[in-house]
This record gives sequence, structure tokens and C-alpha cells, in this order.
Amino acid sequence: MIPKYQLLFGIILCLILAGEVASNIPESGKGLTGELDAARINGGQLMNESVPFQVSIQMLRRGRWRHFCSGSIVSEQHVLTAAHCVDKLQVGNLSVLGGTLNWQLDGRHRHRIVAKHVHPLYTMSPRIINDIALLRISPPFQLQLAEIAAVPLGGGARIGRQMPVRLTGWGSITPTSTGAQVPDRLQVLNYQTISNEECVQKGFRVTPNEICALSAPGQGACMGDSGGPLILTASGRPLQLVGIVSYGSATCAQGKPDVYTRVSSFLPYISKILSQDLAQATHKR
Repeated sequence: MIPKYQLLFGIILCLILAGEVASNIPESGKGLTGELDAARINGGQLMNESVPFQVSIQMLRRGRWRHFCSGSIVSEQHVLTAAHCVDKLQVGNLSVLGGTLNWQLDGRHRHRIVAKHVHPLYTMSPRIINDIALLRISPPFQLQLAEIAAVPLGGGARIGRQMPVRLTGWGSITPTSTGAQVPDRLQVLNYQTISNEECVQKGFRVTPNEICALSAPGQGACMGDSGGPLILTASGRPLQLVGIVSYGSATCAQGKPDVYTRVSSFLPYISKILSQDLAQATHKR
């Protein structure tokens, strides 16, 4: 049996390779079979609204930048993502691209990753826990621009079951890592959370520091969505980041839950890293 961490790292490399043929994938899904269109992994919808806090995390390969994970802007110098996205990688050939719905457009909002903070208790054995990391970037994000913004993190209150949430990402539109196809354009899926007890009943050994969401078969997170944002969209409540794409079933969108790192459980950790980096930057001046 392949250890989970090797499997996920292998999937990340598969996605980088998949990026080399991503330009051949039609943005709207035209040219694909009707069966595949109906089962687009991220719900079959293009995201046509700006998502100013979402970034594509990319690796330089053969002179081109390749998407492999997502992240969320949380300060002018930081991106929040999943630990498994960056734990085994050197930051020297990584960057983030913000302010775009199309990860292939090499616009002005590309930023180098200069440091990573992987949660000290992150592990993938015997199960995935504390799957969270912060990336420090340079130059800083221009938060005064309309297309760039930090995502609200909300408070420490835990959200429960049947809460409306939104997933956005550039994840594969095929259900397995073999032949993964990464869309150019950002995809969106609106669905609901389920309780941790329901998630356990469906086969996932989740902890209180995780949150699960479930949609119909054919819809859900997939390879390339890792690290991306799960946003609470409840009526009468402000949008806020509640989850980070962590893991799911080996074959995507098979009527199984998607598991997210529960952001509210890690607010003290996030605050500590942001303050720590700010203090270091101030000391260097």
C-alpha cells in the first residue's frame, strides 16, 4: 500500500504535468463528451464573479508556471493553504498568481513565495491532521486594488451541519489522477456542510479540527483544488473562510464527503504566524 503522503505528493506532481496540456482543455467544456460535461468535478459551473482573495499556487517547470494547488490571501504578505501542498516542496521555484479567474494568464499579480510555515503538528500518518500552512510572499499584495483582497476569517464559532458553503478552484475535471485535466477557468460549486458524525459514518476519520461538505455524485473537490477556500455563504451573514480543501476519496465526486481543515480551530495559529512575520520584518528595517 502506498502511504497517503506519497500518494498526495504524487498527485501534486501529476497536476503539474497535467498543466502542460491544460491549454488544450476548452474553458467552457465544449468538445468534451456530454457524459463528462455532466460530471464536471467542481459542479460544472464557471465562476464568472471575481474571487479577489483566491490565488493559484504554481511551480516553474520547463520555463512555464503550472498550477497545482490553491490558497487564500489573509494579509498583504500571506496566503493560507493546505500543508500537504507545500510540505515536500522547496519555495524557490514556487509562486502565487492572484487577481484572475484564469490561472494561465500571466498577469501583474504574480508573487514569489519566500517562506513557508507548515503547522508543526501536521502529519499524514496514521491520518491527515493539522493540514494547514501559511506562505509569505514578495512583493506584498496590493490590497487597495479591486481584484485583490484578504478573505475574512470570522471568529472562533464552529459552523455545524446543513450550512451553505461555496468551493472555488481549478481542480481536475476528471475523477482520477490518471489523465488529470486542469481547467483554465475557475470553477465553482455551492453545496452544504454535514456533521462530523455523518462524515465518520461515511468512512472518514475526521477530527473536531476538520469540517465536511457533501454534494450529489459527480460534484465535489478534486486534484488541484487542494488548499483552496470553502466559503460560508449563509443568508444574513458575511462571507467568511471556514475551510481549506484537505482530502477526500481516492476517486473524486463519487458521493463521498470532501474534508476540509476547519479554519476556526486554527485562528490562534494563524494570528501567531502573522504577528511573528510582522515582527521579523519590522526588526529588519
